[in-house]
Amino acid sequence: MDRASASGAEGRRFDPCQAHIWYTNYVIAYIIIFHLVGVILGAGGAVLSDAMFFSSIRDRKLTKTELRFMRMGSHFVWAGLAILVTTGTIIFSSNPEFYMASTKFLAKVTIVSLIILNGIFIHIWHIPRFRRHAGHHLPSSDEFMRARPYLMVSGALSTTSWIWAFVLGSLSSLPFSYSLIMTAYGANLIFAGVVALLLMNHLIPHHRHT
Repeated sequence: MDRASASGAEGRRFDPCQAHIWYTNYVIAYIIIFHLVGVILGAGGAVLSDAMFFSSIRDRKLTKTELRFMRMGSHFVWAGLAILVTTGTIIFSSNPEFYMASTKFLAKVTIVSLIILNGIFIHIWHIPRFRRHAGHHLPSSDEFMRARPYLMVSGALSTTSWIWAFVLGSLSSLPFSYSLIMTAYGANLIFAGVVALLLMNHLIPHHRHT
């Protein structure tokens, strides 16, 4: 074998380290796709639940069909969160140093944590209340009317946070500090909450059914 042939064979020699890097990057790429699917699923579920809620308050009554769709949306949210947390953990473990230095990643982790806390609050307080009032005239219930501000703010927080999680997940990087990203997110949350509270009396007026 001449020197050129030997050199070519040497260049084609199997390199286990390079193969491992290639395989890892290949797997992580697919996991990132599933990660985005989780964000889309969760955001879609949140929008579906909010749409069913606002549809129900148009006629001041929550039907059993609307309640089923709200619960379906809630299942989508939790499925999306499960995918998001699982794939996010795997992605983080692939390069912890890089992600700990990523302001975008840290901001998204904070926002997803708030989504989880808000979701727990919704399941403990709001969903049982919806079940109790299914088929009833909502403004006639003192219990439901007292819960109006919390319902509106929870819905605003959920939708706004999922939109932010989707946007952050879609971007490769952000040239902003963690504090600046979270300040913008917080300002967006406050704005969404204020708008929700301002619309509250228009959407769910406080009057008795006659």
